[in-house]
Amino acid sequence: MLIDLAAHPEWREKCKREIQRVLSHYLGDSLSSATLSERLGAIPFSVWEDELPILEACTRESQRISITLLTLRRNLHEDMKFGEHVVKRGDFLAYSMGDVHLNPDYYPEPYKYDPGRWLRPDPLPNAPYTFLGWGAGRHPCPGMKMARLEMKLILAMFLMRYEFDLVDEDGKFPDPLPVPNRNDPHQVRVVL
Repeated sequence: MLIDLAAHPEWREKCKREIQRVLSHYLGDSLSSATLSERLGAIPFSVWEDELPILEACTRESQRISITLLTLRRNLHEDMKFGEHVVKRGDFLAYSMGDVHLNPDYYPEPYKYDPGRWLRPDPLPNAPYTFLGWGAGRHPCPGMKMARLEMKLILAMFLMRYEFDLVDEDGKFPDPLPVPNRNDPHQVRVVL
């Protein structure tokens, strides 16, 4: 997320403005001498969930682009037919989230970092399971709400406390931007 925001400073500034707006709206000058963590901690939980659409859009877009590995592995309880193929009971299945998260039918320009796609009135196509960042179906991540709160709080603390830029080995903004090595199952390295 921080790399995405460093690569797209316009979105980083939008996030900072949104956080500043929330701080001034809910706290005003009442905690002006408090530390940043105390001020952020005084913001009601419902605000973190419902009143930070830009921060939410940026976290979702970073998840969409970066979570493209295999997931939803499970053993079936009964035979299942897919076209001409039958997956037998007990067979092991895996699902590539990249097939959805980077699908141009669901996300125009799927490799482009565009948090604005989540701010549109109808951001996703009318198809099931087009965003799998927290799992899907009957058993999505049980800690999703807490994890989203933690992500936003940590991001807010980092954005409000530090100035940071994305630079190459020469200390300059990389042009072109680094592209993740999607052949690396852990996506640890970045190829320039």
